[in-house]
Amino acid sequence: MEAEKSSHVAPEEIEEALSRWNIPEIPSVSSSQMKPELALLSWLWQLVKQNVKRGRMFQLRDVLLHQQADCLGLAQLLSCLGKRYCLDIGIVEVVIDNAGRYTSHYVNVVKIPPRSWHFVDLWYGSKDIKHRRMGLQVKEGNEWRTKDIDWEELEKVPDIRGLPDSYIEGIIHYILGNRHLERGIRCRSGHDLDIAIKYFTEAINLYPGCVRAYFNRAIAYENMGDHKRAQLDYEQALKDEAGQIRILAREHEEVVKLIELDRANVGPREQEIYLFKKGFFTGEEVAPAIVARHFGISEREVSDIVSQIETICQLV
Repeated sequence: MEAEKSSHVAPEEIEEALSRWNIPEIPSVSSSQMKPELALLSWLWQLVKQNVKRGRMFQLRDVLLHQQADCLGLAQLLSCLGKRYCLDIGIVEVVIDNAGRYTSHYVNVVKIPPRSWHFVDLWYGSKDIKHRRMGLQVKEGNEWRTKDIDWEELEKVPDIRGLPDSYIEGIIHYILGNRHLERGIRCRSGHDLDIAIKYFTEAINLYPGCVRAYFNRAIAYENMGDHKRAQLDYEQALKDEAGQIRILAREHEEVVKLIELDRANVGPREQEIYLFKKGFFTGEEVAPAIVARHFGISEREVSDIVSQIETICQLV
């Protein structure tokens, strides 16, 4: 299957990709006032931002080959590189973002000893973001359990970590299933619908809590005329509030359009100013005076940068 072909990347493929990349200067731990983990994270952030643009690639091999990635591709890349350098890092699923949008989005969690976490969002442009609700693993007693938790709950849990690797594989199968589902409905192709069902089924096997796979498999069954199986999947997907929230997830235009920042070659500092002003770090738009003070520039400069970026990228 397509997922099997592209999901697993060998160490030598990472080495080959890095040999072609621009490598930023490695920070000196002795000269840095940051914790070593944060200094390493900052370096990896620069490494990815200098070499990979926002795009539509979501499988790691494609990301390395084309140097473009969506949020899942970026999260996989940072996780892979972080583990390579012994960083305690994983991938979490954003259910409600920091602006209150129901979304299907992926970010990284980096654990900093003794007990703190940084949520890193390469798509939104934040090294320490506070999304309102996320799916991750929580330690309960001696066991790890995958669940959706609100930001306020994080301080009450003993430990967290990213989703299991098999769940990420399940998400990849779900996305591939969506491609065939869309084509099957558009072209009235039973063959594509059948392939979509196979992908969604494998997604559920790998990630039993992937309610979107149940929901979209129900749509595929319904279009195949199998209403009994469709009904069973709809019931499974919508059986509780957590599932219903996930089903409401969608791609929001203002988030998707961030791809234009990289396409237009907007510089990293200008991006940071724009994203901060527009609320991608904070969840709500920030006053020009606060942005100016934060970056040490004038309000006029803030206005000019935001206006130029909106004109170039047609971001509104």
